Amino acid sequence: MNTDLIKVEEFTALIKSAPDAILQNKKSIAACNSAGQGILDTIEGEGMNDNLDVQAADYLKKVGVTIKNMQIRRSPITQIFDRIRSVFTSDEKAIDPKDGSTIPGRITYARDQYAAKKRQEERRRQEEAARLANIESEKVSYKAALNELIYTHYNAYFTQKSAELEQLFNTLHLNSFDLKSKLIREFSLVYPIEHFHQFTKDKETYYLDPFTKGALKTEIFNGKYEQLAEQFKFDMDDLRQSFADRLASKQKELYEENQLRRTNEEEANRAEKERVERELAERKAREGEQARKEAERSAKEKANEQSGQMQALFAASEATVVPQAVKAKVSEKIVVLHPNGFLEIFQMWWIKEGNQLTIEELEKALKKMLTYCEKIANKDGEKLNSKYIRYIEEVKAK
Repeated sequence: MNTDLIKVEEFTALIKSAPDAILQNKKSIAACNSAGQGILDTIEGEGMNDNLDVQAADYLKKVGVTIKNMQIRRSPITQIFDRIRSVFTSDEKAIDPKDGSTIPGRITYARDQYAAKKRQEERRRQEEAARLANIESEKVSYKAALNELIYTHYNAYFTQKSAELEQLFNTLHLNSFDLKSKLIREFSLVYPIEHFHQFTKDKETYYLDPFTKGALKTEIFNGKYEQLAEQFKFDMDDLRQSFADRLASKQKELYEENQLRRTNEEEANRAEKERVERELAERKAREGEQARKEAERSAKEKANEQSGQMQALFAASEATVVPQAVKAKVSEKIVVLHPNGFLEIFQMWWIKEGNQLTIEELEKALKKMLTYCEKIANKDGEKLNSKYIRYIEEVKAK
C-alpha cells in the first residue's frame, strides 16, 4: 500500500466524484432488483422449472457483472481512504512499543530483558537462601542426632555396668559376703575411653558435605568424653553408694534367713521371696528414675535443637539481602517441543473449557478442523463413524 502523502487536489477530486459513483450504484441496485423481482415472483408463484432455472442463472451472471462494475466505481475512492488509513497506521507503527524494530520497541525489549534478569537473580537469591537455610537447619539436626547416638552408646555401657553392680548385690551370700562387698564398694567409677572411641555410628545428611560434617563431628566430640566420664562417675557413684548403704541390712537379712531356714524352711522361703520382690521393686524404681532423667535430657536436647534451627533460619534470612524489586508482569508462555504437545494442549482446553461451550461456539473455535474433515469427506469419501456426527448434503447450483 502506497503511504506517500496524499495530495489535496487528488483527494478533493475523488471525494467530489463519490456522490456520482454512489448514485450510479444505487441505480444499478434498483435496476438489478427490478429485473430480479419478476423472476422471483414467477418462481414463488409457479415453482422452479428448467426454463426458469436458465433465466435465473443468466440473471445471476448479470448480477455478478453489476457488482463488479459497482466495485470499479468505488475502488478509487475506497483505495484513497485505505491509503489515508495506511499513512496514519504507518506513523503509529513507527513508534509502536510492541514492534521490536522501533526505538520504543527496542527500549521495551531492553526493559523486558532487564526484568527477566532481575527475576532470575531473585529466583537464584531465593534458591540460595533456601539452600543456606537448609544447610543451617541440617547442621543443627545433625548435631542433635549425633549427640543422641553418642548418649545411646554411653547409656548402653552404663546400663551394662549398672546390671553388673546389681548382680553383685543380688547374689550376695554369707560365704562370699566379704569378697562381694569389697567388689561393690570398690566398683569402678571410670568410664573407659576405649568404649567412647568404639562409637562409629553416623547420620546420613542431604545438604552437608563431608568437610562440614567432619568439622561438626570435631565440635561435638570436643570435650564429650570428659563430660560423659564425669556423668558416669556421678551416676555410678550414686548407684554404688545406694548398694553399699544397704550391705549391713542385706547381711542381716541373709543371716536371719539362714537361721530361719534351719528351723522353718517354709518361712525362710517366704522371707527370701519378700526380699527378692523388694529388690526387684527397688530395681524398677531405679530404672524408672534413670528413664526419667534420660527423658529430661532428651527433651532438653530437642528444645535446644528447635531453638538452634530457628536461630539458623533467622541467620540465613538476614544474611540474604533482598534487592529492589523491578515491576514486571510475569506470564507463562508455551513452547511446544513436539507435535504431540498440541494434543495435550487440546485435552486441557477441552476439559477446562471446550466441553462447556455450545455447538455454535465450538464450530467457530474449531472451524479449521471442521473444514478439513469436510474436505476429506468430499475428496476421499472418508467419514467419521460416530453417533455424535451426521453428514448432510449441501447442494448449490452452478
